[in-house]
Amino acid sequence: MKHIDIISESFNLDKKKIRADEKVTELMDSMVIISLISNVDAKFSVILDDKKFENIVYFKDIDDLIEKTLK
Repeated sequence: MKHIDIISESFNLDKKKIRADEKVTELMDSMVIISLISNVDAKFSVILDDKKFENIVYFKDIDDLIEKTLK
């Protein structure tokens, strides 16, 4: 995953414990979403669409969302 550092920091998880195909539904709450939006904004100066988080199931989905937002 290209954005593992941001994902790791936002979820407060060790990068080694994050797998692209792992479900995030139980780990992702409003604070994690705020952290993700804030971390992406700080690093890339773009804002993630909070409505897109409704479709997130796996860590890979978050990575894809960040990548699509940057394009």
